[in-house]
Amino acid sequence: MSRTLQALAFFVVTSTILYTPLLHPSPEATFPNETPESKPLLRVLPAFRKEECDWAIRWDVCLKCISSRYRYAQKIHFYPSGLYREHGCYSEEKGFFLIKED
Repeated sequence: MSRTLQALAFFVVTSTILYTPLLHPSPEATFPNETPESKPLLRVLPAFRKEECDWAIRWDVCLKCISSRYRYAQKIHFYPSGLYREHGCYSEEKGFFLIKED
């Protein structure tokens, strides 16, 4: 396997593993005893095509949303010591929601 392909595979595997809900179950658990500085920001990717997942931070979540006919979205929480991003799907009927990890 080429070095570039190895580096790409490493990046994909670690980015998928590091941001699982098991490691960061909620913003409150990640930033205990902190109050958000403002309301969360909701960013919705206006995508329904696989190619547009290239713009997403979590393309694996984006693909799951698109395969279920939803749009990829992020809810960004602002805490004094940092940001917390939730990655999920969005629809007009349901609003923002997290998808279950299999």
